[in-house]
Amino acid sequence: MLEKIKTVPEKKSFFIGLTLVLITPLLFLLSDLFPGIPNWIMISTGAFINFFSLAFILNAADKRHTRLGNR
Repeated sequence: MLEKIKTVPEKKSFFIGLTLVLITPLLFLLSDLFPGIPNWIMISTGAFINFFSLAFILNAADKRHTRLGNR
């Protein structure tokens, strides 16, 4: 799965990661609107999304670092 993330271009990877980071708090808003959803499901889903957003952002940072380091 991480190999597929590494094939994403730098800018797209950064914006996907940033979007996921900004969307994650909406899950907790949804848990307030729908009280039937257990908190542990929302926390584990948020952690899962944050893991992948961090992977996308680190991928973009690594590509930028290697691109600028080759000059």
